[in-house]
Amino acid sequence: MRSLDRYCTAPQAKPALLKTFHAPEYIEALKRAEDTQKISEHDRKRYQLGTVSNPVFKGMFARPATSVGSSLLAAELVANGGVAYAMGGGLHHGLTDRANGFCFLNDLVFAILRLRSLGVERIAYVDLDAHHCDGVQAAFSGDRDLLMISTHEAKRWPFTGGLSENIIDQQMNIPLLKNCNNEEFNLFMEDCVFPALARFAPEAIIIQGGADAVCDDPLSRLGLSNYTLWNAVKRLKERCDKVILTGGGGYNPWTVARLWAGFWLVLNDRSPFIELPSGAQRVLESLSWQRKLRPSSDLITQLYDAPPEKAQLIRPETAALAKHIRNLHAL
Repeated sequence: MRSLDRYCTAPQAKPALLKTFHAPEYIEALKRAEDTQKISEHDRKRYQLGTVSNPVFKGMFARPATSVGSSLLAAELVANGGVAYAMGGGLHHGLTDRANGFCFLNDLVFAILRLRSLGVERIAYVDLDAHHCDGVQAAFSGDRDLLMISTHEAKRWPFTGGLSENIIDQQMNIPLLKNCNNEEFNLFMEDCVFPALARFAPEAIIIQGGADAVCDDPLSRLGLSNYTLWNAVKRLKERCDKVILTGGGGYNPWTVARLWAGFWLVLNDRSPFIELPSGAQRVLESLSWQRKLRPSSDLITQLYDAPPEKAQLIRPETAALAKHIRNLHAL
């Protein structure tokens, strides 16, 4: 599948399959919570269910289980070459035995394991979310056939992914400084990410395309334009013939919708720098968000973010950080 011309309904992963990575007792607790819409004190403390960041809701098992199903299907579709976009995936905080950061399961782990079962051994995982992929890192720590790369905001929850957690050809953690701009992000991609991928030579690349690193997202303080992440995905796609892209975080409905729609165009080798047709504008106009009554007009009429008003410069501390990461990885 070199272009995304096929649409598939994601299956819901069954409990027996989920228990091959997640603790069986946790899966049962999650199903019980969905069925009863209640959490015992034991389950709240043991499995972190029913907390502010892992709330009780209808579909709290079915929804993430379908995310797992979507990423499993994506792995099957690209195992012999191609591109798949599992927009409902990207639950990178999910841990083996408890919920974590709005992630009740970890579809990305299952995608990696499914590729392995289909003979694709050497895999790169690149995470563009503003929050560190603590669940994926924990699952594959010490795995020499997986290169995990994460660009995330420094000093932000879950407070993992620091410079001390870098391992050559296994873990590249890039903690971005507050207000990281497009030029700075591109520096890390050019000087750190792409050289590391070239040396590792993966058979497949999985990209987590979280939208919370984009300007105007309330849960990060990064300053990226959506076209910077589009370019990152485009460049990553060029480096491998087996590529999976998932969704991820993102809490501003207008910036999320525009970023992820642009990803679809990029994966199909089409330009995302377009004015939106009237139907798309009506969809965006219909969205609501308690933090903002009305978005600016450019968030409705065009897919791409407006360019910054001032030239963006690479700060000395950013250049020093990129150099330090290169040295850590002997690039």
